Amino acid sequence: MPKKTELMWAGTRYNVANLLCDHDLSLTLGADIVKATYMIRVLGVLFTPDLALEKQVTSVSAKCFCQFRQLRRVRRSLDRDSAATLVHAFVTRQ
Repeated sequence: MPKKTELMWAGTRYNVANLLCDHDLSLTLGADIVKATYMIRVLGVLFTPDLALEKQVTSVSAKCFCQFRQLRRVRRSLDRDSAATLVHAFVTRQ
């Protein structure tokens, strides 16, 4: 269970910075100790303590850029309509 359990303290950037730098915060569950982390993933979404989605946006942007680069490699093999359909399918999937 401790391998799949994550702990994150949430609050403003200032409050979380003060909280995490002053203390080594952890949670004891039975015999297991869960240490606080800076970022957690819940259902595929990355969260930081201030609940800003900057890391999530960066991650999704990087993945989309990679996929667009893959599309660029195959576009010469496709006709215009097929390439447009592929790009539209990619955009609506994201």
